[in-house]
Amino acid sequence: MLRPPLTTRANSVKKYYLLMFAFLFISAEGFAASLTNGVTVSGLSAATGSSLSYSIAVPSGATNLNIEISGGSGDADLYVRAGSAPTTSSYNCRPYLSGNNESCSFSQPSASTYYIMVRAYSSFSGVSLLATYDAGSSGGGSGGSTPLNNGSSVSGLSASTGSSLQYSIAVPQNAQDLSLSISGGSGDADLYVKYGAVPTSSSYDCRPYLSGNSESCAFSTPQAGTYYISLKAYSSFSGVTLSASYSSGSGGGSGSSGATWSGFQSYYADAIGLSGNALRSALHEISARNHSRMTYSQVWSALKYTDEDPNNSNNVILLYTGRSQAKSFNSSGNSDPDAWNREHTWPKSHGFPSSSDWAYTDIHHLRPADASVNSTRSNKDYDNGGSSISEASGNYTDSDSFEPRNSVKGDIARMMFYMAVRYEGGDSTGTDDLTLVNYTGTSGANLGKLCTLVSWAAQDPVSSEEIARHARIVERQGNRNPFVDYPAWVNALWGSSCN
Repeated sequence: MLRPPLTTRANSVKKYYLLMFAFLFISAEGFAASLTNGVTVSGLSAATGSSLSYSIAVPSGATNLNIEISGGSGDADLYVRAGSAPTTSSYNCRPYLSGNNESCSFSQPSASTYYIMVRAYSSFSGVSLLATYDAGSSGGGSGGSTPLNNGSSVSGLSASTGSSLQYSIAVPQNAQDLSLSISGGSGDADLYVKYGAVPTSSSYDCRPYLSGNSESCAFSTPQAGTYYISLKAYSSFSGVTLSASYSSGSGGGSGSSGATWSGFQSYYADAIGLSGNALRSALHEISARNHSRMTYSQVWSALKYTDEDPNNSNNVILLYTGRSQAKSFNSSGNSDPDAWNREHTWPKSHGFPSSSDWAYTDIHHLRPADASVNSTRSNKDYDNGGSSISEASGNYTDSDSFEPRNSVKGDIARMMFYMAVRYEGGDSTGTDDLTLVNYTGTSGANLGKLCTLVSWAAQDPVSSEEIARHARIVERQGNRNPFVDYPAWVNALWGSSCN
């Protein structure tokens, strides 16, 4: 919202401050604090009528200079001028808006020092100031960003309110399905992504802008070049994980680039090259192929095979704890809370309460789990946060959600995507239309939280262990999980809903 013109302010106040600032800024550039490209200065404050002075040296060949203030309380005004300090009557840019969200952009800035005045129209505090530019061929435009590698995750990230962290990833020619996501931790981090330049609060290619720390940006056919990532602290955050990945290859979307199974090209021929509802319909049909339903009693034997500990054939690996446990120490006739039982990762109360329903015994989503931890999970949705579970380190829960350990988050997410595509209701499976939704506290055939699951799938890519388990499931049950065979279909179907 634009403020009233300066002339409407009280004349006595105006004259006083104009005289004061004319005096203060006669050689103000000598007192301006220097800014670094891409580095946020946070926690700024000033009393009504006073100001803070900064400068940034812009080199020859630089482009897309952006200077912005954001956050905090009160009312700060941004003034920018090239070559000398701005005043209230002499400047190159002065947005003059209410509040503290203002920016000045120069697509072709001169090679010069730009001086910045943050003036208190009324007292302000907690404001952040950020200046960025693309350094051209000599500098790469990273703005002090930390480079990420394909498939990497950076964890334990933290920042105070109004400040930001900067990262970048170089994407090669013909790459597909670029995914950038944040997850976990506490507080509220916002993800900003832009191709070719450091993003700002007003200039970006993707900004989910959700509460909490589960956000993702997906680009199915990214440009070759550098993507810049900013994690801005809407409120202070800590313990956040940033993940970046893409599929490399010859491109084209209709080939097998990014597939984890050699038979992908022929088995999924009816789905390759499709998108939207057509893709979902094709995957629904393909995921049902050769599905041989087993009884619930047969699930015991199946899980002893699919989840066998590769280092001890007498044991299985439990989903949430990661513990290797004797196959014989299970809840079939044993009430010990540490025995393992058959965990429905998609709770059976959410759409298939009867053991005659196909989803009830579908081992694509059934896993061995510690009986006590399984009880703690109950039929809650999946999401980040909550209190730590003492007997299952790395797992968290609250009243309506459950967060598993990091190393199985992607596995669980891909199970949920399979269930949502495999079971759409109205057929002989006896299962309702299973639907992923972007909230917790669900009921009926719904389950959450969609965008958290999308983020987990990117954070925890398909591993060799997941591929091996999937192969054993196919041996016993016959049908395949498309999202293990071709993980990029996660973003193809749900990525846009979470950006």
